[in-house]
Amino acid sequence: MNKGIVTFPQKKDSDYWGRLAQRAVTDELAFTELYEHFFPRVYQHLMGKTKDSALADEMVSDTFIRMYQHLKDYDPDKGAFSTWLFRIAQNVLYKHYGSKTVTMHAPWEENFDPAAPEQYTPEKQALTREENEELLQALASLSERQQKIVEMTYWLGMKSGEIGEALGIDANTVRTTLRQAREKLKKLLEDKE
Repeated sequence: MNKGIVTFPQKKDSDYWGRLAQRAVTDELAFTELYEHFFPRVYQHLMGKTKDSALADEMVSDTFIRMYQHLKDYDPDKGAFSTWLFRIAQNVLYKHYGSKTVTMHAPWEENFDPAAPEQYTPEKQALTREENEELLQALASLSERQQKIVEMTYWLGMKSGEIGEALGIDANTVRTTLRQAREKLKKLLEDKE
C-alpha cells in the first residue's frame, strides 16, 4: 500500500486567483493562466457593449495591457482579482465612450458562444435568434443597476460579494437586485408568449 501524500486539485476560487495574480508579477506561467481564464469573460463583457468586434478586440487588449502594467499594484486584501480586473475593463470602456451610459448592443449569441456548433438546423438557429432578441429587449427594460448585476453575474461569473465590491453596495443588495431582475425578466418573457 502506497503511503505517499495524496494531493487534490486546488479549488479555483477568488483566493486562488488572488494568489495567482500576485505570483503573475514575476511568473509567466501564472500570468498565462490568469489571461487564459479571464480573457473569455472580459471579451464577452466588452463585446456585449459594442457592435464593433474590432473595437471590442482593441478594448480587451487595452484591458490586459493595463492589467499587466498594474499587476504589482493589485492588493487581494482590498478585493477579489476578478473585481479588480472588471474595474480595469470598465475604465477602458468608459474611456472610449466617455460618461454616457453603455448598454449591450451585440446579439446574445455573439456574447455567449461565437463558435456555436453548426449541427443546429436553420429553423433552430432562427428560433434561437428570435428568443435572443426577445431576451435583449427584456434586459434593456431593466434598471441600469439590474443590468450591471445581471451582466456581472452571468457574463463575468462574479459572485455577489465581488459584484458588491465592484459596485460599492452590500452583497445582500446584489442578491436582492438579481432576484428582482430575474423575476422581471421572467414576467416580461412570459408575457411575450
